[in-house]
Amino acid sequence: MGLRVRALLMTLLLIATAALAIPLALSLADHRTNVLHTERERQLTTLADIAAGASAIDTDLVERYHRVYGEGALIVDADGRTLAGAGLSGTDPGVTTAAERAVSDAPAAPRTRILPWTRQPMLEAKGIRRNGEVIGAVVLGVDPAAAAHDITVDWLWIAAGCIVLLGVAAVTAQSVTRWVLRPLVGLERAVEDMAGGIAGQPAHVSGPPELRRFTSAFNAMAQAVHASLDHQRRLIADASHQLRNPLAAVRLRADTLEDHVADSGRPTYESMSAELDRLENLLAQLLRLARAEEASHSHRTGLAAAVHDSTDLDSVVEQRLDFWQTTADSNEQRLRFETAHPHLAVQMPRHDVEQLLDIALDNALRYSGTGTTVIVSTVPTDAGIDLTVSDNGPGLPADAVPQAANRFWRGHDDSQGTGLGLAIATEIAAAHGGLASVGRSPDGGLAVRYHLPASPS
Repeated sequence: MGLRVRALLMTLLLIATAALAIPLALSLADHRTNVLHTERERQLTTLADIAAGASAIDTDLVERYHRVYGEGALIVDADGRTLAGAGLSGTDPGVTTAAERAVSDAPAAPRTRILPWTRQPMLEAKGIRRNGEVIGAVVLGVDPAAAAHDITVDWLWIAAGCIVLLGVAAVTAQSVTRWVLRPLVGLERAVEDMAGGIAGQPAHVSGPPELRRFTSAFNAMAQAVHASLDHQRRLIADASHQLRNPLAAVRLRADTLEDHVADSGRPTYESMSAELDRLENLLAQLLRLARAEEASHSHRTGLAAAVHDSTDLDSVVEQRLDFWQTTADSNEQRLRFETAHPHLAVQMPRHDVEQLLDIALDNALRYSGTGTTVIVSTVPTDAGIDLTVSDNGPGLPADAVPQAANRFWRGHDDSQGTGLGLAIATEIAAAHGGLASVGRSPDGGLAVRYHLPASPS
């Protein structure tokens, strides 16, 4: 942006400078042209007066003029015959035309502006009058070289002045642009931090008054947003933790009452016990989510401790598949591990990888249906390792897939889940610089893909 602003300012300044410099340069050229023609007009008048008062033309006078000024001179009579000359030929068509115009007392030809590259001699002519009658003409071949040199020097001074002016303007434009845009650079960094959930340093308040007010307002807003998010995270964690003890007491009393419940109240008791199970599971998931959020937030802000744990994926996958095999057998489901690159390792603690697998396998076994196949696969990529859990079940509608990882989102047929599993997995992956995504599997079911950092070893 700064480059575009400076380019625009310099373009406008260049146009303004050219609008001033070009007329000035042409005006100086016109002035020098007029000076030269005025000098030669005076010399023409002198030569014409001498020729008019003399009974015979002094050829030495023309020769002396040619030697002194280095320019040709020619005196002709009324019939165009050469009376005296040096450096000019009476047979030259241009000279003849100029002499005829002077003898006929016709208006002089328009003067040509002398420019730095002008080298062609210019012809000036004046009639010789005696007693009011034109008896001949004086023609001079004016050399514009000296005038062109003077104009060149003037134009070089103008060009030098323009270059200095543009240089000063460029430095000034860069300084002003940097002063104006510096707050925007800080704001851009602050916005990126805010979008990533990072409570970074406030944007530096500087620049014009309007940007100062805007930056101050943004800093206040960012501080309020980060404070609100922090309070929200703490509220979830604190509330979940504080509710565990009362809930445990209720569970203990409910279990104590089990032997005293009459047969008529048994369905109500069992329903209450199921709701207590669901509430306990929800609180446990909320606590896991709060811890995962705290870890991912620490990673984004750069406050998390460096992780040096290296976990072999094959070992974890095989262990978790053994654990979930009983659940799969009860639903006539098959578990399979596929990899073309054995013993891939990720830079994460083993228990975090286990949680990611458990969440994805639990979802796949619970919702893919009876008789389905659940496949766990690992694939190395340029930026890490993809760990994928997919199934060939019915999957989700296309419009529901993007919502699957949202908090508390559950499918229409899900009455037991909390809707927090994939949200927890997303935060766990983010805590280690990874990503979690949900999509359709090639077999038509659902696929949960974790992109995890590869272990350097």
